Amino acid sequence: MFRSTTLKAAAAAALALLLVGTGVSAAQAANTPAGSTEPFYIFDATTENLVKNGEAIAFDQLVAGYPVGEGFSNYDKMFTGPAAATGVSVFVSPRGGERDTSKWLGSQMNAFNDTTKKTVLTPALLLNNLAGANYASVKANGGDFSAGLAFTSSNGVTVEDASFVYITVKPGGSWSYTATVPATGGNTGGGSAATTGDIGLEATTVAPQDGALSLSVPAGATATFGQAQLINNKSTSTATLPEVTVTDERVVSKKGWTLTQTVGAFTSDSATFTAANLGVAPKVNAAGTTATGVTAAAAQTAGSAVYPATFAGAAAGSGTGVTKLSADLTLVAPSDAPAGTYTSKMTLTLVSK
Repeated sequence: MFRSTTLKAAAAAALALLLVGTGVSAAQAANTPAGSTEPFYIFDATTENLVKNGEAIAFDQLVAGYPVGEGFSNYDKMFTGPAAATGVSVFVSPRGGERDTSKWLGSQMNAFNDTTKKTVLTPALLLNNLAGANYASVKANGGDFSAGLAFTSSNGVTVEDASFVYITVKPGGSWSYTATVPATGGNTGGGSAATTGDIGLEATTVAPQDGALSLSVPAGATATFGQAQLINNKSTSTATLPEVTVTDERVVSKKGWTLTQTVGAFTSDSATFTAANLGVAPKVNAAGTTATGVTAAAAQTAGSAVYPATFAGAAAGSGTGVTKLSADLTLVAPSDAPAGTYTSKMTLTLVSK
């Protein structure tokens, strides 16, 4: 058993599949070595970081096995052997010879963390310390092998269970491994199954482009004032401006915009009075608005209003998206205006900053 005294963040899960718009065959998707009971991930014993697939490992570098691809520094996941196991060894063997000790090229005894539960915690895998009659050739000549943990009986002769990975050794000793992933159908030996895995994602994006700046006013929109009342002996009535929409799709330049209002004189069959008598209090309607940074202009007061005037605006860098606007209207007719029905027109003009 190996246990580091350094507690560092464990690396993320080892399995990385790159999606680049092409299919992945079944052989590529499942790389669990045949005969391996549990997943076998390799962590650097010094940094406690996951050693990635294909990453070079020195022959004398201390690494350790772990049944999951993360949380190594938690020391809470163990390899679990069968009840018949009486011993534990780490080994290097030809691929396909993992469960036959006579085919092992090198091995080293390990130990149970709990002899009753048959568990092993972070078994050390220091290839330089393994021994075997033909083991020197592994480092000298290199090749493709298996390395892992075996639960044994009969004084280490019989393999009761094994979990391992495929490794590739370069002549001289530098080696790398392919991380184990659970086989289809789950763990056959009752041990821990991998619960995490990374999937690489790659996508090609295109640069955004500016769209249009536009104003939408409902066709035939009319603000009809309610029943007039005498307030301070002046005819006073109110209305709500129909909702209008500013859409700014200029997501690159984000120039900002200004919406201005112009109001014509109020006329009836027999009289006219100026737009100064119309009070307008613009407002941004939250419902349906996606743009940020839009400000409604200060209200124009009925009786002293001045037009043209700003209705709403967005500074440069803001205002992109959809803005829903309306206004509360107040009409105070002059005291000398004859009773009657008066009409006018508000014109809204949208310009870019």
